[in-house]
Amino acid sequence: MISQTIETQQQLSTMIPFRYRILLYLNILLVVVDICINAFSEFLAPNAFGQLIIYIIQDVCIILSLTLLVVMVLTTYVAQAGLLCLLLRMFRFSIVITCLYLVLCAVVQGLLLSRRFSKDEQGQSAFRYGEVLAFYVIQRTFSVLYYYGMKRAAYRLSDPHFYQSSKWLQDLWEKRRNVATMRIASAAGSASATTTCVCCTIL
Repeated sequence: MISQTIETQQQLSTMIPFRYRILLYLNILLVVVDICINAFSEFLAPNAFGQLIIYIIQDVCIILSLTLLVVMVLTTYVAQAGLLCLLLRMFRFSIVITCLYLVLCAVVQGLLLSRRFSKDEQGQSAFRYGEVLAFYVIQRTFSVLYYYGMKRAAYRLSDPHFYQSSKWLQDLWEKRRNVATMRIASAAGSASATTTCVCCTIL
């Protein structure tokens, strides 16, 4: 039973195109880099210039992670089949969380670096200011949502249904076509009713 499950998982993984697997692994690597920077940024750099470089690397990793996520979503078979709005609804949590996390990181980094580059603050901790400590705690807490959002997106994008035609996609197309047909029929019915009312008024 266990061997059959392993074989099934291996078959599903081989159904995902190689380029998408590379992008998924790269996205996970960028998240791991961000975790390491959040955990050790205060110890990796001996001065403010070193921390500036580390913060730039962190921001670049977040931007690349968001870019890879959008590229993977836009190049799936589902998006090419015309169901892009559905994909955006499915992945909007991860996209919005990543954008907010990038803004929080920029705010925290700006506050920390402005204090550490100030001549009056040399040798003193920037965390003795309430606003710096508050934004720092918020950013570190929000990072958990960012990691969860990216993990959730990576897990969903590992579904082979996104990369090939399947019954799931055909059912979505059928549902979408039925909804469009009903809208056209209702619009045609309301238009004919309006025309009848106008004709009666003229007569």
